Amino acid sequence: MDVIEGELSAIRVLYVDDDEGLLALTKRFLESADDGIEVETTDSPRRARRLLESESFDAVVSDYQMPEMSGLELLLELRDGRDSGIPFVIFTGRSREEVAIEALNLGADSYLQKGGDPTAQYGVLRQTLVRITEHRRAERRLREREAYLRVTLDSIAEGVVATDADGTVVQLNRTAEEITGYDAEAAVGEQLSDVLHLVDGATGERIDPVRRVSDADGAVELAAGTKLVTSDGDERYIEDSMSPIRTDDGPVEGVVAVFRDVTEAYRERERRERQQRALIDLATDETVIAGSFEDALPRITETMATVLDVERASVWLFDDAETLRCVDQYDRSSGEHNAGTTLTASNYPSYFAALETNRSLGVDDVRTDPATAELRGGYLEQRGITSLLDATVRSGGEVVGVVCHEHVGEPRRWRSDERRFAAEVADNVVIALMRATDVDALPTSADEDGTDETRPGRDEG
Repeated sequence: MDVIEGELSAIRVLYVDDDEGLLALTKRFLESADDGIEVETTDSPRRARRLLESESFDAVVSDYQMPEMSGLELLLELRDGRDSGIPFVIFTGRSREEVAIEALNLGADSYLQKGGDPTAQYGVLRQTLVRITEHRRAERRLREREAYLRVTLDSIAEGVVATDADGTVVQLNRTAEEITGYDAEAAVGEQLSDVLHLVDGATGERIDPVRRVSDADGAVELAAGTKLVTSDGDERYIEDSMSPIRTDDGPVEGVVAVFRDVTEAYRERERRERQQRALIDLATDETVIAGSFEDALPRITETMATVLDVERASVWLFDDAETLRCVDQYDRSSGEHNAGTTLTASNYPSYFAALETNRSLGVDDVRTDPATAELRGGYLEQRGITSLLDATVRSGGEVVGVVCHEHVGEPRRWRSDERRFAAEVADNVVIALMRATDVDALPTSADEDGTDETRPGRDEG
């Protein structure tokens, strides 16, 4: 029963009976005790329906045989309508087994017979009303708690999956749905190992979550690099902890797994490690540190293209304040290196201005970025370039060149670590330039007049 400031709240009962004498008598008996029962009476089932639509009651007590409609007909209407869950008691003087059975089959909560000692009769009715009302209120509180728990679980960033003692999924929150690819309706009733398809990142072996918890007889944290295979076969890296569900000192009643998707962080760490290894390799490569600048360029552009997974990578130097010249461009598809293309500031002022003001210039979508607007109609469209990542080569605070990464396919979002890597490669180009002691060793344009293309790229002539 509901509690208000430590006391039980009142039970509002609607009593329907065509016998006005019994209406008054029943009301007096039920309200005479300290159970907090309040009784509204009516001799009309139709009025009872209107009262139920306009007011709130905790239970209905109804006679069986009445002129307008029987108590069973009233019960049937209520069970088919919006008040279907309200407790209902058939209170009748007719002792017929078939009526009692039909009443219970239609959803009546109790069937009581009138007659006999009024004190005992109404005592039983009072106890019945208190019991069924308390049960209904308890069910409502449980539903409210479950709804609150669902809202709470759905609001947290971690995925949560709970099972019963057999490892069968009984609940998962919205985040778990998003990570695993299973919706709750499809997942509930399945084994946890099927919904949480876990794989050891080092060995590739399947992980049985329930067995892990059982073997440990306590909470378990999975190793870094653990993968979760989603419902559509994708792999995600997760951080996961699993614990047994048990009552105080009781047996295990289930398992709860709490996990979060760390795929992006894990892949960023992998990218950073790959980038760092590449930079170390460039810094220790004999061709780069001891060879000529022209010999170092192919090593640098091939590293750029491979590490950032782009179609083309190139290095450009300024011949003068107005002209950029491609000194090496690597094409991954063909494996070829080209040079000689030039680009002038007067034809592409927005692009040159962007290079001057940015250490690195990441263009996720060349179709919409103003820095590449002047380049859009020619080179970019002809070669399917959708995204660019450029970093300026600076010496003594002056821009002396640019390293360029060209991506084809769907537009690509350049991440902060990729921008940083491009800038660090540009620093390697500066070092290689400084080590080129013979100016004549620097590559020169095959055509002294240069060729002005719509974008740094391969020599078309």
